Amino acid sequence: MHISARAPRHRAMSMTPLIDVVFLLLLFFMLASTFARFGSVDVTLARETGAASRQAAPMRNVLISVREDGFYAVDGVPVELAALGERLNEKGGDDEARVIVRASSGAVAQDIVSAVDAARRAAIGPVLLVH
Repeated sequence: MHISARAPRHRAMSMTPLIDVVFLLLLFFMLASTFARFGSVDVTLARETGAASRQAAPMRNVLISVREDGFYAVDGVPVELAALGERLNEKGGDDEARVIVRASSGAVAQDIVSAVDAARRAAIGPVLLVH
């Protein structure tokens, strides 16, 4: 019995299954990922307030301190983020007050934005960000 040693025939590899797999992975990752909704917060920096603000009637200042550990304080009194808006409304009273948000050098950006957003929602007056 004689067995001939033929070279096996090589078929051309089809790219269609590979492309299908890549599209399925792309579809999976697009559907599985979360898309964050980014918003914007208008902030007035303290140095931008010029002569116009100095000539206006004096306003009361309400100071919000933000530290690196997520600590919030309104005029030196510690407060939780959930109660920050309520505390600002109490401080605002009937008159308009200027809200100054002071962040420590190690404060997290999200904590600062949360404080500015709470001050904007309280709507007791203009919000200034100082460092």
